Amino acid sequence: MEAKIVVPDANVILEYVYNRKYSNQAKRIVADAINEKILMLAPSLLLDEITEVLCGNLNSMEQVKLHLDYLEQLSKQGAMVIVVPNTETRIKAIDIARVGHEKAGYPEFSDSLYHALAVLNNGMFVTNDEKHYSKVKTLGHVSLLSDY
Repeated sequence: MEAKIVVPDANVILEYVYNRKYSNQAKRIVADAINEKILMLAPSLLLDEITEVLCGNLNSMEQVKLHLDYLEQLSKQGAMVIVVPNTETRIKAIDIARVGHEKAGYPEFSDSLYHALAVLNNGMFVTNDEKHYSKVKTLGHVSLLSDY
């Protein structure tokens, strides 16, 4: 059986790191990937976004390195595949980022990049960003972390 593809938003990984409200769901995603129930697929942007948050919130370089090493280990084990988005993915992300209207606002391009990766790989973008979710849920391939 082929593993189901899950594209975790950076905020999903940060739920795990900071032991927030939905950390159990985030830990379940990682465990499912390690146990080969799913495959985590993520744009290379995930590493930059996580590094930026860790840089601003952790004084200990050892702690920053520990978290980044863990993500690298997940990649080396094949539980998470990090990809540099190609032109097709970027164009799809632009399409997603243009959904919405002036009053409700538009999805962020960075979130749309994750979502586009899920759409093009018949996967599910899992996010903790309720604003993004509400703007794009009609497009499919997106769910809230709380529902995992």
